[in-house]
Amino acid sequence: MITGVVKLAPELPIDGDFPFIHLERKFMHLGFHIYDVGFQSPNVEAAKPMVYATTLLLIFIVVVLNFTAIVIRNRLRKRYASSVF
Repeated sequence: MITGVVKLAPELPIDGDFPFIHLERKFMHLGFHIYDVGFQSPNVEAAKPMVYATTLLLIFIVVVLNFTAIVIRNRLRKRYASSVF
C-alpha cells in the first residue's frame, strides 16, 4: 500500500509525450493523498472537496477492480466447470 508514496509529486507519471507512461516519475498514493490533504492542510475547510473527491475516486477504483475480478472468476469457473483435477 505504501509503494510510490512521496510528499510532493509535481508531475503525473502519464502524459502526452512519448513514451506515454513514465515509470521514473514519482507519484502519490491515493490513501496518502487523502491523509495529507485532509490532516496536514492549513485550511481544512478548503481541502474538504479534494478529500471527498479523492476518497470517491479510491472507492470507485476498488469497486471496479473487485467487479472485474468477479467477472473473470465467473468466466473461468464456467470454462473449467467440466475439468476434473
